[in-house]
Amino acid sequence: MDRSIGGSGMSLGKKITYATLGAGFLVFDASTWVGGRSAASTVVLTILTALGSVLLGWFPRFAGVLVVVCSMADEVLSAGVLLSSVVLQLVVVDWLSRRWDAAVVAVVAVHAMTGTVVANDSMAFMRAQAVLTAIAVIVGMALRQYEHRLVELAEREARLRLELENEELRVRSEIALTLHDSIATDLAQVVVAGQSLARDLPAGSEEDRARALVDAGQQAMTHLRGLMDGLRTPDSVTERKNIDLRAAVSECRRMLESRGVLFEAGSSVSWDVLLRDLDPPSQTLLVLALREGAVNALKYAPDGSTVVVEIDQIGDHINLEVSSARHTGGGQSATIEEMRRQGMSGSTGLSGLAMRAARLGGKVVYGPAGDRWLLGASVPVRLGAEPDGGADVRVGVESAGDTGGD
Repeated sequence: MDRSIGGSGMSLGKKITYATLGAGFLVFDASTWVGGRSAASTVVLTILTALGSVLLGWFPRFAGVLVVVCSMADEVLSAGVLLSSVVLQLVVVDWLSRRWDAAVVAVVAVHAMTGTVVANDSMAFMRAQAVLTAIAVIVGMALRQYEHRLVELAEREARLRLELENEELRVRSEIALTLHDSIATDLAQVVVAGQSLARDLPAGSEEDRARALVDAGQQAMTHLRGLMDGLRTPDSVTERKNIDLRAAVSECRRMLESRGVLFEAGSSVSWDVLLRDLDPPSQTLLVLALREGAVNALKYAPDGSTVVVEIDQIGDHINLEVSSARHTGGGQSATIEEMRRQGMSGSTGLSGLAMRAARLGGKVVYGPAGDRWLLGASVPVRLGAEPDGGADVRVGVESAGDTGGD
């Protein structure tokens, strides 16, 4: 196994460095040829040495052997390839980083013996080679240690990622169990109480309201079960069903009309055309925005008022807007603080939508506008669009005199 590769970036950097050095060696040697000409042996050995340096990143064994052979031939033929010894040390550096220690020892020994035999000044040759080899060994060992550290870090990152995934799964499972043991149990009691009340009441409007309470509780149970399923298995079937905007519209209409609030939904273009280029997370965001706007209208809008939903495309974004009436003047509805004390508002729904939208490259805007409350969500239509850091933009400021959502 080639352990020098601590990552694709490191490997590519080596290849580029070796190729650049090889080209530089060739240009430097060629520039020293007298009158642009030199002996054929010098030209051939120079080209082959430079080629070996270029190929060292891709074929380290073949290129290294080629450089060693050319360097020994240069010593024997006295061809005058100026940088053959430097390129040979480059091979030493690379092979040491790959932990080919025995090959490095063999190469240095063979080259030293060959050069000593043919050199005019054996001592000078040995001193020069000793200095170059020492430098190459230091650089090679440092590079080996660096690449080994990269491998260790990559392995540690993989272990930490696995531990994080396991811990996330454990936490999600615990949350699902907590929801089952608390909220799901409470909702089940609400549904049972509503069913009992509906049976005891005579036929008429009171019975209808009791049955509407049962339907709402059962719908809440369905959503809660889906949430728990999604926590246990992130890519659950229930999550995939949550991108059905048409089903969400029907659900919101039934929910609002049961409280005497009208619901109107429209679009200048077919919804199928608008939504076909949206990925599932973006469609889910629009569904959540619609439900959030409808639930807020259910809690705050006056009886007999109308909730209007519009969806259209502007540029490369799909925009959904939910508009609902709100009490003004002396007939103001409860403030957000009062709703929170009654358990009807958590003040997290809208901010949560804004954070979801920002991750998708869209944004959420909301706030009072005259006698109406507006909630708008915008998501990009291009698949795989990179988030642009879209942030929550509030229209107006929540105060004791404003009615809003959670």
